[in-house]
Amino acid sequence: MNRRTEAAKSWERTWQDDAVSPDETSSGKKIVSAESILGLERALPDSDAGTRRQTTLRLSVPLWFAFWVAATLFFSSSSASAQKFRPDDPISKDEDSLNVPDPKSAGVADYYDFLENTFFGPGDKRHIRALNVNTLGEVPDSNWFTNRHGRKEMTIEQLVQGPDRGGPSQEKKWQVIRNKLGGITPGFRIVDGTGTTYQLKFDPLSNPEMATSAEVICTKFFYAIGYFVAEDYLVSFARDDIELSPKAQFVDLTGKRRPMTAKDVDEILSRAFKGKDGRYRAVASKFIEGTPMGEYRYYGTRPDDPNDIFPHEHRRELRGLRVFSAWLNHDDSRSVNTFDTLVKQDGNQFIRHYLFDFGSTLGSASLFAQKPRAGNEYLWEPGPTFKSLFSLGLWVRPWIRVDYPNYPSIGNFEADFFQPEKWKPEYPNPAFNNLTNEDAFWAAKVVMAFSDDQVRAIVKTGRLSDSGAEAYLTETLIKRRDKVGRFWLNQLNPLDQFGVDGNALLFDNAAVRLLKGVPAADSYQAQWHRFDNYKQTQEPIGGKITAKERRLDIPSAAFEGPSDGAGHYALAEITTQSSHYPSWARPLRVYLRKNGTNVSVVGIERE
Repeated sequence: MNRRTEAAKSWERTWQDDAVSPDETSSGKKIVSAESILGLERALPDSDAGTRRQTTLRLSVPLWFAFWVAATLFFSSSSASAQKFRPDDPISKDEDSLNVPDPKSAGVADYYDFLENTFFGPGDKRHIRALNVNTLGEVPDSNWFTNRHGRKEMTIEQLVQGPDRGGPSQEKKWQVIRNKLGGITPGFRIVDGTGTTYQLKFDPLSNPEMATSAEVICTKFFYAIGYFVAEDYLVSFARDDIELSPKAQFVDLTGKRRPMTAKDVDEILSRAFKGKDGRYRAVASKFIEGTPMGEYRYYGTRPDDPNDIFPHEHRRELRGLRVFSAWLNHDDSRSVNTFDTLVKQDGNQFIRHYLFDFGSTLGSASLFAQKPRAGNEYLWEPGPTFKSLFSLGLWVRPWIRVDYPNYPSIGNFEADFFQPEKWKPEYPNPAFNNLTNEDAFWAAKVVMAFSDDQVRAIVKTGRLSDSGAEAYLTETLIKRRDKVGRFWLNQLNPLDQFGVDGNALLFDNAAVRLLKGVPAADSYQAQWHRFDNYKQTQEPIGGKITAKERRLDIPSAAFEGPSDGAGHYALAEITTQSSHYPSWARPLRVYLRKNGTNVSVVGIERE
């Protein structure tokens, strides 16, 4: 058992005896952040299964336990703890399914979340590398994220299916069991003939097909990208296809319950669009597996979860969500639209983290078309507000002048004014604010993995009846995709797909490969080093070399440094020369490990 696993398991044992809220305990113990008391920021080693390590331990714990963890980490240190690379690097999976003994459901209040993030700026704002990436700079699979289309191309059939495994059965009438709580769209819960529960959400009267198509389309995109999402199905039904359950309950905004009536159902349906055939179109969202545990914040960690050791503002998949959200205009990407669930598996119970509710994406704001402000300015942003005020209205926000085509089933969605680096959600997001060029490079490669035909196939799942609207939406997504790639892939050295062939290091250029019209680099410069994995020191071999091709010969002396038992190491520092893109010259470090006759890429670092 390594130090990270040992500390987490000790937390698991201790939590049952010393359960605390994030702020206080009934016994009066002092509750502190282990990091704030101890200045604790050290490398925690991987498990044999591939548990992550480079992290800051940020758990709210009793004071005595904070010191105990520090002592455990200090005295368990060995020469191995100084290693840059472990024998199992690079890992592909973060083992974050340790048993969570007694988690507490904790919601995030909508208005509090807005006020906190708008006026107080929570979270660690240090400009540091994401803490949960592997040594190649990739995001390992975890209960937050599973690499799908970005790692291995999905077929069109898989993309179209998304997370769906079978929608509500319509062999029997659906039983309405409760009105919908939360969110702004009208809806209610139903149970189908198989006993499965779904939540139905409808389109607004003013924009038929808009919210439901946005929900289904973006659910499939976010699933393919790698996030955990609910199963969402487009359904059509008549009023006679549903009936009120004898036990149906209506819950008002204060939480007060009363028996639900047919009149309640009809009132909800009166706010939903009904087609000429008398049928209602809705999204049926299947209830997520497990026990609901509330929402997660985009900063900090859950104090009751031993697996949640990476501050959320320093998780690459949450930082990179800004890039994906900009592409799909998911301006409602905030804590209230996340979902934690307690999953039981193989005798353990652990928390899985979902993105939830995509009704406010693309050109939809759920109840109406998106306002032009969405994606361009926060709900409260003093700069533009006061600039307009003090100029007596002479200065006009540029996004106000944007024209949108008249497609009610899409709402307001465009690509010409869109600037991916300037896109904003409804209000500040701590993880989004910490986005680095390296985070964005990772995310942009995933965005560019969607071909034109794949985008077109996913858009078709929205079942838009207007073929012109469908074509416009597809074209707009493709244009926004290309803008995302063109900006973020060119902010640093875009070399990727490193591999070893004989005595040569091979690589590709992501910007040239994925973007249209980007010229190849003029040349590549490299400096080779021997690398000591224990001391983390490097010794240059010869001088810099220049290559015209995407291939660098590995010097025979590169692996003459000391072995760490897993192999000998070499380091290549590479810059890319381009008269068109000066940012390509930013250094990139590629680490190789030689074990016997096998040479592999073990680490990549970008500046």
